Amino acid sequence: MSNGLSFHNATIVISDDWQRDETYAGVYPSGARDKDAYFSPVNPNDECIKPSWRYLFKLSRTTPKVKFPWQFWCEIMAYRLGCLIGVKVPPAHIGLNKKYGNEDVDTYAALIEWFYDDKEEGYISGGQLMVQLIENFDRDTGKGHNLETIRQFFKNDEKVLEYWATVLTFDTLIGNTDRHQDNWGLIYKRTKKDDEMAIEVKMSPVFDNGTALCYEILEQNIDKYEDTNRLERYLKGKKAKHHMKWSLDEEGQHNFYEFMNKFTMAFPQIKPIIARCLSLTYQQAEEVLSPLIEAVSVTEYKLTRKRLDFVLKLIFERKRILEETLEL
Repeated sequence: MSNGLSFHNATIVISDDWQRDETYAGVYPSGARDKDAYFSPVNPNDECIKPSWRYLFKLSRTTPKVKFPWQFWCEIMAYRLGCLIGVKVPPAHIGLNKKYGNEDVDTYAALIEWFYDDKEEGYISGGQLMVQLIENFDRDTGKGHNLETIRQFFKNDEKVLEYWATVLTFDTLIGNTDRHQDNWGLIYKRTKKDDEMAIEVKMSPVFDNGTALCYEILEQNIDKYEDTNRLERYLKGKKAKHHMKWSLDEEGQHNFYEFMNKFTMAFPQIKPIIARCLSLTYQQAEEVLSPLIEAVSVTEYKLTRKRLDFVLKLIFERKRILEETLEL
């Protein structure tokens, strides 16, 4: 693993007695899925947990008509895949709370490490930037969200170009259609350099990865994608588009592969970065994800072998299409 972690097992972290963060709901955006924030103990029982740190307990999406109880696995799988290809994703673990919602039942969710230290650092969301950069920007829909405006703001800074090359490659592989303006941002910190105060700024890690990895496909429908035409439509159609557009004046959105091709045509120097992200093998991905199958035995929450095989199939089909598109 790029960060020295080993993923040969899958620890379930129990948060029953963690302190609830009462400030979270009123300060931070709620998003589409139910979540709560907790602070880990001073001396956590699990080595993977940072002491006295905020964690999100993020549940799967549930609506009156449809439930996706397995969706929380997407955050955990995305974290493991990010480590594999060198993309910084907030650590996400299997969370279990037996007291969630004052109900005496086992509730599983992704337990996600908060991505900055708000005691020492500040955060500016991409949405806040877009509002300042684009007149009448619609914060609710993000329709004006585009890469060109972001590039111009950062004056084509090479580090920012590299960041978006890795993020958008990662989103392509996992099929993430939800990297909207509030799912990225800037972390800043005041520092002292040569007896003068300065501000250190870095891009956020790649957080909020739950709208990906075929979460919306029901178990009983997976076999339908053995139909090559149906699979092709899923991989290249309306379910295969980045949230952001290439530029503000474009009407529609490109699919993953067209967008990345346009990106590399405009900035050829990012092509090796994309190639590096795509260097993962099926065996490597299988090795880091397969321990999750045995981790939870409760039928409602279990990650099945069938679903994981389908996830892997889609990842490597997207990888193949992107490599062919970019001639890598």
